Amino acid sequence: MRESDKSTVCRCNKLFGEETLHPLASVIDLRKPCPVQPELLDCYAVLVGKRLPGGTDGSPCRCDYTDAVAAFAPPGERIMVEGTADGRLLLFHPDLLCMECLGGKMPQYTFFGYRDDEVLRLSRRELRQVEQCFDYIDEELHWGVDRFSCSLLCNKIELLLNYCLRFYTRQFTLRHDMSRDIIDDVTRRIDEYLRSGRAAAGGLPREELVSRWAGHSEAYTSDMLRIETGFATADYVAMRRMAVAKQMLIGTERPVGEISATLGFSCETGFRRLFTRFAGCTPTEYRRR
Repeated sequence: MRESDKSTVCRCNKLFGEETLHPLASVIDLRKPCPVQPELLDCYAVLVGKRLPGGTDGSPCRCDYTDAVAAFAPPGERIMVEGTADGRLLLFHPDLLCMECLGGKMPQYTFFGYRDDEVLRLSRRELRQVEQCFDYIDEELHWGVDRFSCSLLCNKIELLLNYCLRFYTRQFTLRHDMSRDIIDDVTRRIDEYLRSGRAAAGGLPREELVSRWAGHSEAYTSDMLRIETGFATADYVAMRRMAVAKQMLIGTERPVGEISATLGFSCETGFRRLFTRFAGCTPTEYRRR
């Protein structure tokens, strides 16, 4: 078998001189000597340590913990693999998950879509919990492969990911003031876009554009909006379109059909129907209030 045909798990184990205890999962000690090289993943990766390989984690915000960091990468991404980093790397292949409940739950762990500078910053207590989860996974790997392996490994990986989800939610909570400033600016840009009539020609602002305005990845921006407003990106844009519609109905004398076209509706009937569902009355009734 060519080296390029081997799985990420096997390749990384070989780089760090680790024994492959399971072909679909591994916990690797990054302090071992290893040549620096980018690794194209065919699996999920979780890196945890006091610093990350390559120094790609950016600078912490003023409200962040600084005891350790955790970063996440999905299959198809590249990560820097090198020795002397103070931490550990968990790798697990999608094939491990396909027959287990965890496979269907992976979409909720949206942090696998975050950028390198959107890492999870851990307190000392959180780091201890994460390291304990790594220990659980490593211990299960040393039991060898049997008919219980996949279920038990997935259970322990899910425990780790749930703790990381809790800690990311805590991080968003601490970053509330910063997030609100970002969302206020994004809201202003969305409203300007809608009022300008650009939606009539180009459609509503897409997630890629909104995340660019926010200065974050699409996954991070959507999670930030959801936690702060209760709406993910697409729903937040739709909500702002109705809010701008209300402002235009009250603040201008433009005909309902013209407002509908400006906001990107293909027909006035569709606008009236959606507005009535949103506001509890027709656009004309709302204007008369």
